[in-house]
Order: sequence, then structure tokens, then C-alpha cells
Amino acid sequence: GSSLMGFLNLIMGLVAAVLVATGIKNEDPEEKTNKQPNVEIVEPTKKIEPKLDFEILKNKSFLLLKSKYTEPKKITPKGLSELNYDKYKNIRFLPEQSLWRKEGSPFQLQFLHPGYIYNHDIIIYELIDNKYKIIPYNKSMFDFTALDFKEKLPDSFGYSGFKVHYPINTEEHTDEFLVFQGATYFRAVSANQQYGLSARGLATNTGMNYAEDFPVFKEFWVDKPSKNSDFITIYALMDGKSAVGAFQFKAYPGKTTMIHVKATITLRKKVDRLGIAPLTSMYWYGENSETPHYGSYPEVHDSDGLLILNGDKNWIWRPMANPKKPTVNSFHVDKLSGFGLLQRDREFSSYEDEEMNYHQRPGAWVVPVGDWGKGSVQTYRNPTKRDSDDNIGAFWVPDVSPEVGKPYDFEYKIYWIHENPLDLNLGRTIATRVKLNPDEPKNKLYQIDFKGERLDSIENLDDVEGVVTGSQNAEISDIQIIKIEESNKWRLSFKFKNKTPATPAELTAYLKSGDSILTENWTYTVE
Repeated sequence: GSSLMGFLNLIMGLVAAVLVATGIKNEDPEEKTNKQPNVEIVEPTKKIEPKLDFEILKNKSFLLLKSKYTEPKKITPKGLSELNYDKYKNIRFLPEQSLWRKEGSPFQLQFLHPGYIYNHDIIIYELIDNKYKIIPYNKSMFDFTALDFKEKLPDSFGYSGFKVHYPINTEEHTDEFLVFQGATYFRAVSANQQYGLSARGLATNTGMNYAEDFPVFKEFWVDKPSKNSDFITIYALMDGKSAVGAFQFKAYPGKTTMIHVKATITLRKKVDRLGIAPLTSMYWYGENSETPHYGSYPEVHDSDGLLILNGDKNWIWRPMANPKKPTVNSFHVDKLSGFGLLQRDREFSSYEDEEMNYHQRPGAWVVPVGDWGKGSVQTYRNPTKRDSDDNIGAFWVPDVSPEVGKPYDFEYKIYWIHENPLDLNLGRTIATRVKLNPDEPKNKLYQIDFKGERLDSIENLDDVEGVVTGSQNAEISDIQIIKIEESNKWRLSFKFKNKTPATPAELTAYLKSGDSILTENWTYTVE
């Protein structure tokens, strides 16, 4: 069955870790020349605070390899673990209890309580000048009054995650812009956005014909930012059945929030599909779908497509679709310059949902730091019949997988964008529509709308050519282009017939003028 079905039907483990005391070495450099033989003089020792930086964190991850991975123990009382999502949300963190709030820091931390599917605790440390101390669980930080909850909570409880606040929308107050909770999941927003898709630290064996295993961030170190800092640094220690890892996140909130991720992972065992920089999102239906009769809104999705930049100029756009069965698609790339799941359609009228505000969901654009070598961007799509399933994923899979036991480094920046990456200057796909003709049930009419600066300068329709190609079973005919002046867009249409309907067909299309490419490459799988 599917292993990427979202938070709602995934029980994700988080580990209650043990704090390792730092060994004391060379406590006093002065040699005690007056020591008597066989008599140890114990001097009063100064309390040593444990230290942390990325190198120390990497060593902590290597230490995890010395022992076998153990499944995290569930620590949550039944009354909390059996809560549904709506009831769980009633456990409110009291904003006045936010860490660093009293000091007037622009960055503030709020904590998430165990409960619902988040029924393991994690350890969170406050890091100041490379020295850290644990942030202990404090029940009085939470308001349980909206819950009918009578059970006594364990004394040695922890948190299930945390949120970071910053004055991202207005100087008047802080807003949440980043959250870590569940497995290696994290989410972020830019100014004037609402949470949508998620990112993960690592994906191991997503979309295989056996269950995916989910590594977990079991300890976090949050570096206290200075008063005038415009970023916050968070370190995370990852453990799992298949891999361990050290992660550093530098988060810059703003008009476009950016998170700089630096990681070293080490495999415990061979992984069949290793996903780097994984993204997870939801696509139920859109303008390219037949709207389900129970869908009361025109479109329902957090992301409407996958964008890839191969090399400097080759942009590939893949509209999302809700598949009939679990489906993996792979796009081989020689030099990855970027990939991401985007929410391009920003019109409220496309969704008509004033509660969910799908038109304000972020896109996530991943840009490698350094050369990632050859590999493929892979998408995993799972059928869904509701909006609460995270049923689509995208990640980078290197051609050469790291060796078991050998550290593997990677680094990237993830931009939580509004519509498109800034360097996309080609015409872009703004809509994909599929129309069925009742008189010719085997023929489908495809309409792809393109828009963009590169197209605006073209006056003459005859200067534009539509290029449509497909797999061997694709029969393509009647390619036409029109310019729709009212909305300043170009529409490419063609008829398609699958010669072997049992096998999915692949389609690609773009516009050009002479030798000049005018648009990104549109690609699609017809089931």
C-alpha cells in the first residue's frame, strides 16, 4: 500500500532520547607535583556545559551507528493519542510563554504538545554561544481547557515539535513561519502565505512495493539569535532504521523565506530509493481533472505542478494529477539547477474556499549548493479521495547511491516561493485542460495555456510553432495555436489518442519561434 499518505494516516515516531553527559578530560592542566602516591586529590570542578557545532553533531550521528536502531517508545497517555486532529488542535500553547519573548527578541519559540499521531517526545535544547541546555517540558505553558482531558500527565514528558515566530507580515507582532513536527517533517511560509506543502530531511524507500521507513529528528538544538539577527539556526540529529544524519537549518524569514540546509547522512543499510530534499504535498483535483461529483469547490490542491531546471536553460513543467494507482515518474537530469513543487494558480476564483485559502499556499523551490552530479528528480503520486492526504512527493535520487557506513554530504537552499522562481524567464504553463468528445470517446483534446514576457514581444501568430511529441503509443494530431488577447496568453491545442490504452502514454509540448525556445517544456502522463 501507499507509504506517503499524509500526516492523517501516518503514525510517525519521535524518539525519547537520552542525554549523554559530556566526559570531563584534562580538567586542570596544572600538574599536581605535590601529589602523594596512591592518593587522589579531588578538586571542586567547574560545571562543564556541553558544546555543539556542526562537526560535533556529525560525530553524534556517527555514534548512533555503533548501536542498533530501536523503535521509539510511545509516551502519550491514551486520552491524548486517541485525539483526532481537530481536538488535538485545542491544546493551545500560551503565546506569553514563548521562549525569548520577554527579552524582546524578533525570533520566538513555541512548543507543540504530544497527542494525536505525535505520541513520542523529542529533546529540544537552547544553544547559546555553542553551549547548550535542555528546554524542560512545562505543562503550564499550555491551555487544555478546550479539551475534556482528566488524565494525569507523566512528569518526564517532552514536546512533539516546535514553531518559530518572527514579524514576517508586520512589525506590530510576530507570526509563525516555520514548524518542525513528526518524523523529519518541517514546513515554512513566506510573507502573506498559509501553510501548505511540507519538506522532509530524508526519504528512504518512498513509493516502493513495501512499507517506507521514516527516519526521525530526535534531538534539536535551537541557536538563540542575536537581537538584530535576520536568521535563526537549528541543528537536528536524525536516527532511523536505514540512516542516521546531522542537519543544520539556517532559516531566513521574509518576503520569500529561505532555508539553507546542510546535511551529512550515513546509511545503516542499503536503501533502494534514497530521496534527497524531499517535498510532500496534496493534489486532489484541478482544472486538468474531471471534478469529482462530491467535490464542492472548483479545485483542491496545495501544489499544482513540478518544475525542474536541468542545466541553465532546460525548464520542465509537470502538471500534477490524481492517479488511478500509485505512480512513480522519473526525470533524469545531468546537472540539477533546481526543482520544486509549485502552486502557480494564485486566483481565489480557482478554489473558492475562504477557509483553506489554497491560493495562498507556498511553492517550495530547491536549489543545490555545489554540484549534485547526475541523478533524477522523481515524483510519487498516490490516489486520494480527500483533501487531508499528502498524496504527492518529489525528491532527488542520485545515480550513485552512497555506500553503507560512509558519510554522504549534501547542501541546498529551499525557497518558499509565491508563483515561480525568479530566474524563470520563459513562457510558463498557466493551465492544462483535458476535454473529452462524446462522439470520439478514444480521442482527447488537450489545451495548454502559456504566458510570459518572452511571449509578449511576439506580434505575428505565424512566428510561433507548437512542438508536441509523445511516446510510441501516442497518436497526436490537429496541433493548433491561438493567441487569446483578452488575457494575454497563448493556447496550444492538439488531439491525442492512445494506441495501446492499457499502457500509459507520455506527452511533451512547447512553443518555439525559429531556433528560439519560447516556453518551458510541458510534460504529462496520460493514464
